[in-house]
Amino acid sequence: MGQIKQLLPVPDEPAICFCLRQMRLAGLETIVVVLGHNRQAIEPVIADVAVDVAVNPHPHSPMSASVSSGMAALPQDCSGIMLALCDHPLVSATTYATLRKQHMRSPETIVLPVHRGKGGHPTIFPWDLAQAAHEDRPLNQVVRAHPQRVQRLALEDSGLTQDMDTPEDYNQILQLARQGTA
Repeated sequence: MGQIKQLLPVPDEPAICFCLRQMRLAGLETIVVVLGHNRQAIEPVIADVAVDVAVNPHPHSPMSASVSSGMAALPQDCSGIMLALCDHPLVSATTYATLRKQHMRSPETIVLPVHRGKGGHPTIFPWDLAQAAHEDRPLNQVVRAHPQRVQRLALEDSGLTQDMDTPEDYNQILQLARQGTA
C-alpha cells in the first residue's frame, strides 16, 4: 500500500491501537505483538499499551516465522494461540471474546471464523498444532492436514473479512469505522 498499515488511522487512532483496544475490551490478557519490518516506527506507538513485543528478525520470511517468534514470547502452558492480523482492524471485541470462549470450550480445535460463508481472521490454533510454525510449516497446511480438528464458527462480524491490502480496502474500512457499522 505504500504506507505502514499498522499506523493508518482507524478511525482516529493507529490501526494497531484500535485492534489492541478491541482485544483488551474482549478480556484477552496475554497479547504478544510481533514486529519486524517497520519496527522502529511501530514500537513507540504501542509503548504505553500493555502488550509484550516479539521481534521477527527476518521480516520478509513466511508468516510462520512471525508466529514462531510470537509463540516464543508466550508461556509454555498456553492451550492455544489466537492469530490476529492488524490488517483486519474492524474485528469487534465481542468477536474476540466469542472466539476465546469457543477455544476454552474446545481447546483441541482449530477455530476458523466465517462471515457469510467467507473465512476470515483471527483464527485460533491449539498449542500442539501451532508448533508447526517452529518448523516453518504454514498454518493453512496444518488446517488441511487436520480437518477433523477444524471448527468453522459462523459469526455476524463483517470485520472478520474486511482486509486492508489496497487503498480502496482502507477507504472502505475507514468509512465503516466512522459509521460504526463494522
